[in-house]
Amino acid sequence: MAGFLLLLALLCFPCLAKEYHIDSQKQFDALSATVFLPGDTILFKRSVQFNGMFAPSGNGTEQAPIRIDVYGHGQRPRINSHGRHIAGLFLQNPSYWEVNGLEITNTDRTDKDQGQLFGIYVLVKGAEGTYKHIYINDCYIHDVNGKVAGKGRGGIHVHVKGLESTLIHDLRITNNRIVRVGGVGIGNASSCGRIEFREHDTVSHHLWTKVYVAANYIDHTGRNNVIARASKDAVYEYNTLANSSRYDTGHSIFCFNTDGIRIQYNEAYGNVGNDGRDRGGFDADYNCVNTFIQYNYSHDNMWFCGIMKKRNRNAVIRYNVSQNDKEGIYFYGFETNREAEDIHIYNNTHFVRKGLDVSVFPEGRTPINSLFENNIFFFEGRGKWGRNADGINTLFRNNLYFNIPPHKSDTSHIAANPMFVQPGLAGADIVLKTMDALRGYRLKPGSPCIDKAVTINNHGGKDLLRTKLITGKTDIGAFERH
Repeated sequence: MAGFLLLLALLCFPCLAKEYHIDSQKQFDALSATVFLPGDTILFKRSVQFNGMFAPSGNGTEQAPIRIDVYGHGQRPRINSHGRHIAGLFLQNPSYWEVNGLEITNTDRTDKDQGQLFGIYVLVKGAEGTYKHIYINDCYIHDVNGKVAGKGRGGIHVHVKGLESTLIHDLRITNNRIVRVGGVGIGNASSCGRIEFREHDTVSHHLWTKVYVAANYIDHTGRNNVIARASKDAVYEYNTLANSSRYDTGHSIFCFNTDGIRIQYNEAYGNVGNDGRDRGGFDADYNCVNTFIQYNYSHDNMWFCGIMKKRNRNAVIRYNVSQNDKEGIYFYGFETNREAEDIHIYNNTHFVRKGLDVSVFPEGRTPINSLFENNIFFFEGRGKWGRNADGINTLFRNNLYFNIPPHKSDTSHIAANPMFVQPGLAGADIVLKTMDALRGYRLKPGSPCIDKAVTINNHGGKDLLRTKLITGKTDIGAFERH
């Protein structure tokens, strides 16, 4: 009987759900501390500005999540925290929450460090367990200063703090626009999610599951555009990552303590500066296993991709385009470390225009335990390798080189013009769902790359434009010509 009554109560929650309309500061203040129930909907009126921080509590259910949305006509409802509150929207220990359509700003109109400030901040520090179904969609976050160079603040962040056995399941951060924020555009962190490296295998502890970060536009951040941590089989795709690391160095996107992450169909550009450290579009960072950086477009950064040489196992970098990255292509990090294993880099297309002084491996960077296959290295001017290009246990096989000497280890190389259709013309902010702007890197008939790739098992089944790969007849570079 008790079980029946509990089931009946759960089924009745949607019947008890309420719809709250917020159209004034008074209502905003009154509802900010409200405990909401499953199925409740909180609607902010368009074209109204609210000051302070909205910090609701309560939890929804799988059948009846709590929703924050907008109503009316005109511009987005705006929450302005004026740099006086930790966030415009603050959710603590939430499950089954969906957030849509808000505009949030949180700045005192200075560039000074103010500690921990966010646009939207989700913090889990309550009971141990699994927190589920946190969706943040179609929000506009801008002008958040905070500690401008720090990693633990910024646009939209989800953190688990002070807990030992807690994870988040079903996190979606999608279709948001984040511009001019101190710290990191989108980030997550966990006090307990980690990878334990053993001699021949790894063990995962409390990694988040079903994490999906997609179709976000992130521009002008104090540090990285995106940091992806503590997850299993997460997908980060269709994100535009622009002009990161304005106050301190950092790759536009990197992963840490992840297993099986897929960073794909993203564009990264404008990560430039005088400092010789992390300023690439992408980064396979350490404490990670089974990383896939694939089908991406990097351009006009200091370099294309970082690869960390601390504990880092089975990183695959494939079917990407690097166009006019300014100083280097592959940036192997922490020069004294030797722990990275099984780095496989294949079927990428690298294009460097005339006038850029680019080394494949920037000065002082040594590749380790890496295999490079089926890549195109195309320089309009004269390309360089870098003084440590021989690497440690590093092999090149079956790559094409134009205006750069073949790598010493590549005994099956091709030295020729790959015969691109129209290279070097792809711009910024391309349509990531199609990647059509990169079609200039397709191969003309008669290209020496056609059907000349060595066979690679588990190659993903498609090229950058989703053309099917035919085993035994694949092409060198990121594009197939059928």
